Amino acid sequence: MTTTIENKTDVYSRPNARFGDDGTLEIRASAVGNCRRALWYEATGHQVTNPRDDDSLTMLEAGNALEPVVLRAMQRAGWDITPTDRDNPRMVSLRLGPTLAVSGHVDAAGVAPIFGLEPSIVEVKTRGPEAYKKWRTLGAERSHPESVWQAAFYTYGAFEEARDLVIATLDTGNRVWDYEVIPARRVERAFDQACARLGELAAHHLVNGPDPYVLPERDFTADDWQCKRCPFLNACLPGSAAVEEAEDEPAVDAGLVTDDEAQAALREYEQAQEMLKAIEEDKAWALGMLRTWLKQQGKEKARLEGREKTRTVGKVKSTRYNVNHKRLNALLDPETRATIVTENVSEYLRVS
Repeated sequence: MTTTIENKTDVYSRPNARFGDDGTLEIRASAVGNCRRALWYEATGHQVTNPRDDDSLTMLEAGNALEPVVLRAMQRAGWDITPTDRDNPRMVSLRLGPTLAVSGHVDAAGVAPIFGLEPSIVEVKTRGPEAYKKWRTLGAERSHPESVWQAAFYTYGAFEEARDLVIATLDTGNRVWDYEVIPARRVERAFDQACARLGELAAHHLVNGPDPYVLPERDFTADDWQCKRCPFLNACLPGSAAVEEAEDEPAVDAGLVTDDEAQAALREYEQAQEMLKAIEEDKAWALGMLRTWLKQQGKEKARLEGREKTRTVGKVKSTRYNVNHKRLNALLDPETRATIVTENVSEYLRVS
């Protein structure tokens, strides 16, 4: 395993996979979690069949633009941050064998305030509110393992050893950020996992050469989000991106809800929402008045005549216990955490 560090100006636009002049298959570090067949499609020059739409490109560009915001926030919080030069970013290239290399640009290196001893790789991610909550609760190794693989490659490429690494994440909806430290021993394990995964692609390359028509196995099924967002979906699974209509479906079904009925239901929902909002506002006003009155009485509880009976107005204290997921994630490996922090999926209808 050899490492090189260089500067390249095309780092933000280069492909996820490509063959170098010497025949080496070079994988972009941010794509080490991608489907290996998709990487092969890209490296061998297959035409993109499912390009990103404008909204996806806007989200991607916004995420890249917000990375310096997170790094500046870390600096204000006391971190000693050395960000990459975005006009001439630091490029780390890690050669894993005779025909495979992983390369990418490092977001930053940083030393934590007070207790930080040596520089760590800082990998910055931007997530929507739900993904951010999932990351904070489960930890990156369970919620977004590919981000840990990526940062592990940067760590070995920059320092030639396993070190603690930092995943700093911005909630794009609520504009708050937090960080997670992955201990060095788990960085080493993540690196080994990613190397084993890419090793299968390297083996495919050794056996078949850069043949565009001999494809590796798929890593995901058509139901996974990785497949649904794949730029080569129609080449790999023709027809999966289209919604096929049933040929024998009757034109009219007496059990179906008509558009007019749905419209009426939506208006009823809107009216109910307005009524609930008014009730909540009245309730909040009344509780505010009672709180002020009780404070004037200098009591914790007092009795008042209501519409139907005499009621007690009083302060109620409750104790809540919070779990420090950041410390939990740092102390326990993902398998142990999975037995403690479990996922429960629920489904509901939202009207927005």
